[in-house]
Amino acid sequence: AQMKFTQCRAGALALALSVWPSLAGGSRALVTRIGAARARVARQPPVRMMYSDSRPTIEYMEYLRDGEEFPDMNDMPSAILGAGRIGETLFELCGMEGDILLKRGDPIPADFEGPIYVATRNDDLAAIIDACPESKRDDLIFLQNPMIEPLLKRYAMTDNSQVNIYFAVAKKGAKPIDGLTDTNPEGLTSATGKWASAVQQRLARGELSCKVLNKRDFRRANIEKHIWLCAFMVIGTAQSHMAGKPLTVGDVEKYYSEQLDTMVRQLGYASRTMLSAAPPTGLEERLRAYARAVADFPTAMKEFKWRNGFWYNYSKLCLEKGFDDQMDLHTEYVEYCIDNGLVNVDS
Repeated sequence: AQMKFTQCRAGALALALSVWPSLAGGSRALVTRIGAARARVARQPPVRMMYSDSRPTIEYMEYLRDGEEFPDMNDMPSAILGAGRIGETLFELCGMEGDILLKRGDPIPADFEGPIYVATRNDDLAAIIDACPESKRDDLIFLQNPMIEPLLKRYAMTDNSQVNIYFAVAKKGAKPIDGLTDTNPEGLTSATGKWASAVQQRLARGELSCKVLNKRDFRRANIEKHIWLCAFMVIGTAQSHMAGKPLTVGDVEKYYSEQLDTMVRQLGYASRTMLSAAPPTGLEERLRAYARAVADFPTAMKEFKWRNGFWYNYSKLCLEKGFDDQMDLHTEYVEYCIDNGLVNVDS
């Protein structure tokens, strides 16, 4: 074998050896031990820790009772905060006369009439919200990848407009690849909140799809995107290290489908207990279809505390309290990446 498997707690990673022949040596005995251990565990009744926050359930019941409507806000001159790939796309490709582009750290003008698209890293959000004039906080549109829900709850801003971005921009100035898949040809990008219609109109100018969703359905879609990011990136990062060459999301979808589907199901189930919400059925198929649509995108673990750390910290808490880890495959992969210095857990 090309690596010391004794350093890897990720039992399920050994399954990849049957897919990547160059790593197959010495794996059968390990797989047999793992299978026997898991069979013993399977005979024991599971003990699971449940998420006790009743607010999502209350919000859902209020939604069923009252419905939900957003004001029909048209696109208008807007402030784009962040000059990276997404910010530049919104400003250059989708922009209109009167838009302003703000760099990170620039003050948000209190007298600006239109919305503010926040296209920065997750770590910048707290400082941006703190510095935002109180009168403009309601106009902040958050474009970040999940999971920013705990931060928005802390600031009582969960009703703000959000965008769940599925279009991919390989580098600044590149033409975006829209999130159209064979399972969702209408596109996967979605928006919710006060400025959702304006977001949809702006993206349409750049020939990018966008659905307007109510808060409940958007939240489920956002969790789904979170699962996609975490599952594909952690598997791709670990397997790239073992294979000795970089892997794309297309490689993960093609060569590691069994492990991928298992991890996606585990994270999907855990979202029910952690967040009192879960994506609709057919999750594995939709996420693999999106991977095929952006097959050449590289895999790398970024913004750990916002992405994989969200699940991993919950798993650690469960184990510390004597409960089963519902996401053991994800935990094993994450710990392999940590042990081999493949991820910055402080990022």
